[in-house]
Formats: sequence, structure tokens, C-alpha cells
Amino acid sequence: MKKLKEIFASPYFIIFLFIFKMAVYYALIDVNRMEVVMIVLSLILWAAIYVCFSRSGLKRKRGLFLTVYFLFSLLMFSDTMYYNYYNQTVSIRQLWQAKSVAAVPKSFIATLIPASFLLFIDIPFAYYSFKKYATKERIQKWLPWNKFKYVIYTLTAVFITLVANPFHSAAIESVNSMEFFTNHVSDVYETISDNLTQQEMKQEEILEVLDEVVPTVPEAEIPRYNGIGKGKNLIVIQMEAFQDFVVGAEYEGQEITPNLNRLMEGDTLYFDHYFANIGKGNTADAEFSTLNSLYPVMDGESYRLFADNTYNGLPWLMRDQGYYSFAIHGYEGSFWNRENAYPNEGFQDFYSLEDLNQDEIIGMGISDKSMFKQLVPILQNQKGPFFTFGITLTNHHPFVLDDQYRTLTLAEGDVGTKFGDYLETVHYTDEAIGQFIADLKAAGLYDNTVIAFYGDHHGLNCGMEDVRYRMSEFTGRIYDFDEMLNIPLIIHVPGSGAKETISTTGGQVDFMPTIANIMGLTLDKTFIVGQDLSNATDGFVAFTSYLLEGSFATNDIMFEISREGIFEGSRAWKIGTNEQVDATLYQADYDKATLLKKTSKEILEQNLIANFVTHE
Repeated sequence: MKKLKEIFASPYFIIFLFIFKMAVYYALIDVNRMEVVMIVLSLILWAAIYVCFSRSGLKRKRGLFLTVYFLFSLLMFSDTMYYNYYNQTVSIRQLWQAKSVAAVPKSFIATLIPASFLLFIDIPFAYYSFKKYATKERIQKWLPWNKFKYVIYTLTAVFITLVANPFHSAAIESVNSMEFFTNHVSDVYETISDNLTQQEMKQEEILEVLDEVVPTVPEAEIPRYNGIGKGKNLIVIQMEAFQDFVVGAEYEGQEITPNLNRLMEGDTLYFDHYFANIGKGNTADAEFSTLNSLYPVMDGESYRLFADNTYNGLPWLMRDQGYYSFAIHGYEGSFWNRENAYPNEGFQDFYSLEDLNQDEIIGMGISDKSMFKQLVPILQNQKGPFFTFGITLTNHHPFVLDDQYRTLTLAEGDVGTKFGDYLETVHYTDEAIGQFIADLKAAGLYDNTVIAFYGDHHGLNCGMEDVRYRMSEFTGRIYDFDEMLNIPLIIHVPGSGAKETISTTGGQVDFMPTIANIMGLTLDKTFIVGQDLSNATDGFVAFTSYLLEGSFATNDIMFEISREGIFEGSRAWKIGTNEQVDATLYQADYDKATLLKKTSKEILEQNLIANFVTHE
């Protein structure tokens, strides 16, 4: 027993615990590089010496050590959780998301990785070891200042060099993006540096860039499908976590989306290479990009960061044509700051959880069927044309349905799995859509209404091993980002005779110019970054989260920037085949993606639309 206590009291035991903690951490964020291990060992030694070494105030040091050690553990835990969902570690710029996570605890709990709790189990052992060995005598024995001070100075200099990266070395950038300490200190350094030394692009430069890099549609005297919905009402439904693979697919002999399938049999344009280009704001960023044809930013949701900006997006365009523009959602109005953001987006009203009859709650809020039922009377009461933006909710992670709502029969092996639960809630949302269409017809609204449906983001993350395996089995190929980020866009125009599947690659930034053409709207293209997909030939979309900035998709290729965020080490493959291609051939497209994102961000940060538009 005495020998065991001596082992626990050894300073080497603390170092061992740090190594164990780091090994768990890197395993959970899929990093396995020898240079990282070397840096970690150096930093562990540096941290242990710096925190432990003191010739006075050791009791205070014990408390400080416990606090710092716990905070390190908590940050590592946060990294692993964030990586499990976003494929990235957490940034100081994402602290705003803590409130949003607290609002959806079931979704957060469902993403927990049991192995992440290993990052905490060493804390009492580390504290005991520190408490026992951190005495003046032992410090002098193990860490004599006259021998170790130069080591401390050297490691501190190396650490500062790594963080600052004064020579912009790709190798250092690679380490900074993966190694725990340098990654987070660099993040804080860059955040402060960006705020202090921010350089704005000039308006003339932005306009030149937009003219150069925004995709262009071939000129035509009358574009295809132009004005086929002119004068009709417009309903746009953003479908929660709705991926494209379910559309038209069967599971165990059952159609997953029978109602959408029937809708697509006529008078419908279906875009099957449509991708989510959201940022860390997820659903809110999907809305923002869809309504304004601008890319979201990485630092937070646009509804919070740029709530006070001037916009000239779809709600305003419809209002200019005499339409009543309003939004409806079955959750709290304050979530994602919608209540504050929507007026400047152009919505005249917003019906949220607080305004609706809470007669049927599933998961986070009012069920999709209940929301649609309550929407129809609101539409019937309108005396003029309307533009309605609706957001479904029942298919929200973690995809929980009570038995009474389950109508899809699952195979035994899929019961209780993420894959099986997802199919059930997708099927429920499709039933709600079928009921909604029937109610519109019964109310006499269907024939005079254009109805668009699109997914906001994925539901099944290809970074989760069990999901990746089952989805690969279901789709017949390796489940990768080109499938995960692929969402449907379905535009139904009753009586138009339009029926086509369009495979030009696009994203949510392309919705506004696409629907503007269909509705016969005049579109000021000064500050939009999307294109009309019903007439475009060269598809392109840039990504913000899940795939890091610099990633993109064209009509044929999906390009993923390296985990280090640099061009070297990136990968590319043919969409729909998993066939790898030479990523070095796509430098120009990579530059285009980063420039598009940077320019879109400048438009938002400088509120440039206000220089061209004034709303009464």
C-alpha cells in the first residue's frame, strides 16, 4: 500500500496522466500524428514545471492546479463533443452556442460519446499526486530551478513561435490546427488579432470580385421557367434535417417519402445536386442563406451577428410586389434570435410556439402536423397574395417519436438506432406534408400557390461510425460528405406543366435567384452570390462547416480542404462514386471558394446593402 502511494505521489505519475488524457483526446478527434505526440510531451513538461514549480504558496498552487486541470479536461470534453457533430474542434468564437445547446438538451445528450468521460476520471488521481509531491523539498529534488529554468524559457519561446507562426509555415499551421494547447491558444490569438487589425475590402473591390467569381447563368432572351409562378402565392418550407437520399427511396418495401414522391410526378422541378452550405448556425444559417443568397460566416449564426443589417432578400422582394410576408415555426420565437432578426429580413409577422395552439408536442415543440393544420386557416384569412416561410421541427435530432406516431415498419436490426429513428421521423414529416397539401386543396388555395420544399442540413453524420456503416450499407457505397450534405430542393408549381430533374450543383445560396426567376421577380444582383439553378450550367457551392472553409462542390467533384485548413493534403472525389481524384488540380476552384466566402462576409460586416437599399 505504501509503495502504491509512493507511485501516486511521483511527479512522473502526473506526466503519465497527461499522456493518457492526450491519447484519449486525440483518438476521439481522429488525430494520429507523431509530431503531435512530440509537441504534446513538450508542452506537458512545460505546463507541469510551470504550474508545479514554486518556492512559496504551495497550498494556493494546489487549488490553482486542480482548477486548471479541470478546465483543461472540460475543454477537451467540449472539443470531442463538438468534433463528433461538426468535424471541428470548438473555438472561442463559438461560446455563443452554449445557450443554444442548453435549449436542446436531448439533442446534446444524444451526441455524447461515452469514451469522452475518460477525460475526467484522472482528475482526483492527478490532484492527489500533485498534493503529495508538491512540497518545497521534492520540488527542489525533482525540479531544481537552476537546471530547469532554461528548459522553461526555451519551451516558452517555442510555444510562442508556434502560436504566432511569423513565417506562415504550412508545417506549423498543421501542428497548430491539431495540437490541443497551440490550437486553442492560436484561436484566442487570432480572434484578438483579427479584431484589432481587421482590414476591410473596399466596396469597389467587392463589386469587382463579385463580378469575377459569382457563377453566371448563360444569357437568354427568356430564361427557362421564367414567370411560371408569377402572381401566385408562395409557400417555402424548410424541412428539418431532411437529406436527399430519402426522396424516392424505399425501405423494406415501403416508400419513405410517398407524399413528396407523388408531388414530384408533375408540375415540379427537382434539384438533386443541392447542398447545405450552412455555418455554425445550422438551421438559422440555412434560412439566412436561402432568403438572402449570401453565405453564412464561421464565427456564429448570422441572425445574431448581423441582426441589425439592411437586407433585400426574398421577404422584401415579395413585399415589394404587394405580398404579405410572414414566417411560422413550432418552437420558441427567441431561438436563434429569430424574433429580433426577422423584421430586418423583411417578415411582417412571425408565428412561433408562443402564438400557436400547443395541442401536440413532439420532441422540441409543436408537431409538424399540428403546425401545418394551424397554418392553413391563417392563409385562408389573407385578403391578398402571401409569401409564407415555414420551418418543420419533428425531424429534429435525436429523432424521437412516440409509438402512436410511428407508421414506418423497421427491420429488427434498425429499431432503436440513429438510422432507424431518422427514417421514422422523416416518414412522419412526409405524412405531415401530404396532409398539408390535402388541406390546401380543400381550402381552395392549392392551385394558386407555388410550394417549395428544401432540407436545411443533414440528419445523419458520416463522422459517426455506426451511422457511416449503416448508411453505406443502405446506399450501396461509402457514406461520405457528398451524400451527407446533399439535401433536396423541390419546387412545385401547380398547372405549370413543368417537370424536370435538374442536376446542376448548387446550394442554399442559389435558392433566391432560382425562385425569383420562377416567380417573375426582378432581382438586383449587386450583392448576391448565388445563381438561378434552373438555367445555370456550371454549378458551384462553397462550404463553411462540417467541411472546412475552402471546401466546395462543382457539378462533378467534391473537394475537402485538409483538416489543417491548408490546400496541401486536401482530397477530392467524384460526386456519387467515391472515386478519388487528384486534389492538386483544383487550386483555382479552392481560391474561388475562399474568395466567395470572404467577399460574402465583407458584405455582411460592412452592411453594404444599406448603401443601395432603403426600406420604408
